[in-house]
Amino acid sequence: MEIKKVDQQTQLLQARKESLEAAERMALRPLGKLWGMDVFTWYKPSVVELSATISTFPFPVFWLSNEMSIQEMAQVDPETLRSIQWCAQFDNPQLSIPSDIISFMPLVTGTESLEDALEFLKKTKQARHILLFTVQGNEWKTKMEVFENFVKLHQ
Repeated sequence: MEIKKVDQQTQLLQARKESLEAAERMALRPLGKLWGMDVFTWYKPSVVELSATISTFPFPVFWLSNEMSIQEMAQVDPETLRSIQWCAQFDNPQLSIPSDIISFMPLVTGTESLEDALEFLKKTKQARHILLFTVQGNEWKTKMEVFENFVKLHQ
């Protein structure tokens, strides 16, 4: 009887640890400063939370994201998307943002890879901005690592 109780406790502790780690991954996380920009990452944000967060940032936003997230934002909250200073789609060079939205955005880029978008960032950087990196999909861990390593290397 005692062994069963200990095993259940171990399983509960492991499940709690896993859920806390998942919650941490799925929350807006600050990474510090990069070239005078406040840097944040966010794994698989809901478009509603993302929109609300972008709206509350005190500085203009540079948003690096995958095509799916940008399309969701265009459908759910085009006004917030129009307010983005630079929208960088890093997984498809062909932009699918509607023209009535894209015409209001100061800078929009589409690249085939995150590495290409980061090279563009080096030329586009501006102090007193927010750099927001969001990611979702199958290769999210790899993309998150690439971005975090880039920030650490250039801080």
